[in-house]
Amino acid sequence: MRVRNKLLLAISVPVGLLLLQIALVNVFIRELQTAVTFISDAHQTIEDDFAAVDLVAKLRIEVKKLPSLYVSANTADGEGMGAILTLLEQLSVHIGAIRQTENAKIGASDSLLAVDTAFGDLYRELDLTKAALASGQVDMDTMLERAIFADTALVDLSKALNFLALDLRKQLQSAVDREREIHNRPVIVSIVIGGLTVVMLLVFTWLVVDRYFVTRLTALSESMLAIAGGELRTELPKPIGDDEVAEMARALGVFRDTAVEVEEHNLREVAEARQRLIDAIESISEGFSLYDQDDRFVLSNRRYLELMYPGENEVIKPGTPFINVVRAAAYSGNIHEAKGREDDWIAERMARHIDPKGAFLQHNGDDFWIEVTEYKTAEGGTVATYNDITDQKQSEQALLEEKRRTEEANKAVTQKNSMLEGLSVKLAKYLSPQVYSSIFRGEQSVEIASKRKKLTVAFSDIAGFTETTDKLESEELTGLLNNYLTEMSNIALEHGATIDKYIGDAIMIFFGDPESRGPQEDAIACVNMSIAMQRRIGELQKDWRSRGIEKPFQIRIGINTGYCTVGNFGSEDRMDYTIIGNEVNLAARLQTVANPGEIVIAHETFSLVQDEITAVEGQPRIVKGFENPIRNYIVNHFQQNVEGSTPEVTVNKNGVRISINLNNISPADRTETTEIIRDVLKLLRET
Repeated sequence: MRVRNKLLLAISVPVGLLLLQIALVNVFIRELQTAVTFISDAHQTIEDDFAAVDLVAKLRIEVKKLPSLYVSANTADGEGMGAILTLLEQLSVHIGAIRQTENAKIGASDSLLAVDTAFGDLYRELDLTKAALASGQVDMDTMLERAIFADTALVDLSKALNFLALDLRKQLQSAVDREREIHNRPVIVSIVIGGLTVVMLLVFTWLVVDRYFVTRLTALSESMLAIAGGELRTELPKPIGDDEVAEMARALGVFRDTAVEVEEHNLREVAEARQRLIDAIESISEGFSLYDQDDRFVLSNRRYLELMYPGENEVIKPGTPFINVVRAAAYSGNIHEAKGREDDWIAERMARHIDPKGAFLQHNGDDFWIEVTEYKTAEGGTVATYNDITDQKQSEQALLEEKRRTEEANKAVTQKNSMLEGLSVKLAKYLSPQVYSSIFRGEQSVEIASKRKKLTVAFSDIAGFTETTDKLESEELTGLLNNYLTEMSNIALEHGATIDKYIGDAIMIFFGDPESRGPQEDAIACVNMSIAMQRRIGELQKDWRSRGIEKPFQIRIGINTGYCTVGNFGSEDRMDYTIIGNEVNLAARLQTVANPGEIVIAHETFSLVQDEITAVEGQPRIVKGFENPIRNYIVNHFQQNVEGSTPEVTVNKNGVRISINLNNISPADRTETTEIIRDVLKLLRET
């Protein structure tokens, strides 16, 4: 019994290890089944992804038809949108299937979120297009804009789907790597556990087994070692008797049969998984290739050979170095970039292959474009995908052509706008700048309308105009009058005046509309303008005398402040922006009673400017159109300091002509001038 107990103890240890091996093998089988299921799901998701990519391409074609349909029959809201909505519904089904599968595995990935975001943007763009069409207020520019925005959204969605495809391929590669790892584990575990079994048997055999058990146990040990080494079909010793050794032999036979069954089952599942992987790769619409860490060809799908190396199937076999494949393609004449520079292109292609840095384009044939994307695997191999983007390139060329046509149309519109701008500048010369600006800013409507407003009105007139002009030729008169009107108009505009009209040699000016700084500031600005006009006339008289004009122009100005009617007067076909009312008539009458060189202002104006302007009240005047005498004031413009004006005293009346510019008189001349004025005063008093 003692030996038997020891034998039982000796046998229990390896049997336990063998049972552990069986348990671990079962665990590995379940993991392998999980990996196979994952590969199957990835295959279905990839199919949905590429179906979605195909639908995006079809949608882009339909979206590009919208402008042409609108131009040809204006039916973009009918058949065109119907086809787009049908494709969009199909696209939504595929993206929903992708989302459901991906969320069931690992939750929403970044690439899946990018697809959802791009799909949402596409929905919004198409909803906006549909809403624009439903409104019925759509034009060609809108259709082009909507088509471009929708196409941009489709491009973003296509990119997002491509990025998702890359993630799926990475997951698929990880599943394949996992399947390989699981496939090798049973062998490793069998070796480890078998080794432990052998060690335990040797130890316990050396301690407890005598010659009676050596031969039988040696045979059993050799059989166990063979099984642990993977020789599951090795011959087992026949069990003799009913003792423990015989039981061990029987147990070993059962274990061996179980291991053989498990191995055959695992091999069947691995073969099936590999075939499913191959089928999944073949179903991809893009080309796919895998090179190992030694840069030798492992596998690819037929699409890879069709896209990249047509006619080179005999060259590309498993184990073929990548450099041989590239060299054969370069010298085949099928690579557009390699023609005439084969060796340089081979060097460039190998550099990109060794150190991948994102996708790049390869031009095959005359008009065939391939987008190549390579990345390194964890083992140092290279996985690459090859996407046919010929349609995208052709679409880009079509968009560039459409852009060129649009730019030409914009150029024509710009030329027309420039012509209109030039015309508006010419028309502006017939309007006061303030009125012109308010109309073009949309602040004033062009319609017959008026309003009551407090304004300061000024009338300027040339005294003795007829007497002066009778001595001038028409050309001289025209130049002189235009020079006078230009100078006066510049001064008026500098002070913010609105020039109402030119009445022969007279100018009608008012302050307070369409722009106003308030009644008081408007009145002060009007008087300062009048002072500046009188002083400028004094300066111009010197120039006119030097040109031979015997009696230069002198002006008289009348100013009044009060409520006037201002606005557009006339007919629907032609109107004039002007002011009317008694206050306007009073300003005109005050101008007629002023002496040459004088500025006469009404009492209402004086009450607003008396703190800023010096004026002397004149005798009340009876003027035409007014029953009562009119209080008036004569502005002492020789003592005013108008901003920007030159200190100058100018008097030009019958028998009197004085012109003094204080800035141009030196101290010595001032003394001499003072003595001359004193002599003149003395002479005037004596006579």
